[in-house]
Amino acid sequence: MINSIAFGSLRARRPIIGATVLWLLLGFSGAVSATPTDPASLGELFHGPTKTFTRDGLVFSNFAPVLAKTFPAGQDLANLIIMNPLVLLNAQFLDFTQGDFSHGWGNAKVADPDNIGLVVLDNNAATAGVDPGFRLNSATEWTVTAGTIASGQLSAFAYDVKKTGVAKINSADIKQISTIDAVGPDIFSPSSFELPDVAGGFALQFIMDLNSNDILSAILNVTGDLGVRLSPTEVKRSSQFDSWSGFTGRDAIRVVNVIGVGASSGGGFTMNALEQRIDPPPPQIPQPGTLLLVSIGLVGLGCLRRRSSATSESSS
Repeated sequence: MINSIAFGSLRARRPIIGATVLWLLLGFSGAVSATPTDPASLGELFHGPTKTFTRDGLVFSNFAPVLAKTFPAGQDLANLIIMNPLVLLNAQFLDFTQGDFSHGWGNAKVADPDNIGLVVLDNNAATAGVDPGFRLNSATEWTVTAGTIASGQLSAFAYDVKKTGVAKINSADIKQISTIDAVGPDIFSPSSFELPDVAGGFALQFIMDLNSNDILSAILNVTGDLGVRLSPTEVKRSSQFDSWSGFTGRDAIRVVNVIGVGASSGGGFTMNALEQRIDPPPPQIPQPGTLLLVSIGLVGLGCLRRRSSATSESSS
C-alpha cells in the first residue's frame, strides 16, 4: 500500500520533476557557455575581477599602473627644471612592481582609472588583417585646467599581449582623440619674459619583448595635440594624428603607455579618448609628428633603456 502511494505520488508529480530537471540543465548549460564579461573600466583591469580579455586570438592581460612613486613634484620639480633639468634624465620614471597610475602638478588633479571607461574592440572588418584592441574613454580624467599657474598631469600603465595562434604579432597602433579647451593668455606671469602660452597632450607607446623585457628597436609610437597662442588673437593648433609601428614578429609583447596633459596658466586641455590596436595594417600615408613630441619620446626611450639595463644588472 505504501509502495503504491509513493509510486502514484511520483507519477502525479512527473511534470513538475521534468520541468525542474529541464530548468537545471538549461541553467547549467548557460553557465558553461556564457561569455566572460568584458571589463568596463581601466581600473577594473588593474584591481577588479576581470583582469584580462581575449579577442581574435590575442590575449590582453597583466594590466598595471607603472608610474614611479618617487617622481619629483611641486617645488622640487620646479627647481629641477630651472636649475638642473638634465637631472630629470636620471630620474626613475617607471616602476613595474608597485607603480602609481597618475601624478598631478599645479592645479591638475590625479587621474582615476576607475572613471576611465574601456570598450573592447573586435577586428575592424573594413581593414586588411586582424587588429583587435580597446578604446579608453576619458572625458574628465585626462584633463587639466591650469587656472593661475602652469599645470600638468602624467599617467602610465602597461599590459601584455600574447598570440594564441601560429601567427606572430607584427605591429601596434595608437590613436589619440583630444580637445584644447583654451590656450592662455597667462593670468599671472612671474617675470617680464614670457614664453608662448600652450595647452596640449601626448601619448607615448613603447613596445617591449615580453620574454627578454628589451625595448624593440625603434618601436616608439607618439601621438599629440598642441595649441600655442602666438598673439592675443591667434592660436595655432597642430593636427591630431595616430601612430603605427611595425616590428619583427613576436609571440608576446609588453606595451607601455605614458599619457601627459598640460597647459600654461589660463590654458586647458582634455584627452577625450585613447584607442589602441594590435597588428593593424600600415597606414597609407605616414602621419607627421611635431619635433617636441618626438623629443619627449626619445627622452622616455632613454629612461626605459636605463631602467631595463639597471634591472638586468641587479638580477645578475
